[in-house]
Amino acid sequence: MDSTRTIGRATALVAVVVWLAFQSINLAYAASASKKLVLTGAVTSILQVEAPPSSRRNWAITMQVEKVKRGNHAGSEFTFAIHSPALSGLEVGHRYTIEASWNGHGYLVDETVIKEEPSKP
Repeated sequence: MDSTRTIGRATALVAVVVWLAFQSINLAYAASASKKLVLTGAVTSILQVEAPPSSRRNWAITMQVEKVKRGNHAGSEFTFAIHSPALSGLEVGHRYTIEASWNGHGYLVDETVIKEEPSKP
């Protein structure tokens, strides 16, 4: 009975290790395949959030994605963190083109290159 239990545990451990290896490969592939995003869309919300202690990016900006100019983004919304909406010039309802780079954990938007787009007619 003990040997059956040991074999079952070993099989489960191997399955977990294989699954984790494939997850790592998938994450590495996803990160390398889409390290840069360029999106155009309208800001739908600006909310203050609690940032990790080492970060000064405590504002979450959500935009309705109108066009993906570079990279891959399947969702209709994109949310990113910034330091200051006022300094970035972001306003709800306005349209912008943003550039986001993958940092290994998520996408980081460079606040200095956010470009306001004309309103849609």
